[in-house]
Amino acid sequence: MLLTPNGSIAVIDFDDCGLGAYTLDIATVLSSIHRLCRNDSEAYADFAYRFLTAYEKIRPLPESMDRFEDFLLLRDTFIVNFVTSSTNTEVATWGPRRVAGLIAQTQAHLASDTYPGTLTS
Repeated sequence: MLLTPNGSIAVIDFDDCGLGAYTLDIATVLSSIHRLCRNDSEAYADFAYRFLTAYEKIRPLPESMDRFEDFLLLRDTFIVNFVTSSTNTEVATWGPRRVAGLIAQTQAHLASDTYPGTLTS
């Protein structure tokens, strides 16, 4: 369990994490928090710093963290695939809106060369 920047309690859905690329697991967590903090970049930066600091108390950050932005984009590609291939009626209610948001994020990335949620320090 963790405390989100808006003060609510959340859990990490380890079902979304996998074996292998630890950077993808980190991107999975931080992309969700970035979405929750979309109007408060300072809250996201603070959460990301605290999360990564706590992570490093358990294990060193993966060497592939220098490619973190790529892993954020990969995570969002997984979400698009999940939404477009799901037959779950609940996903059908929120999925199109989520995909539209991801398309907007990708367009912002192409315009600014920085993917939303990228860590700057």
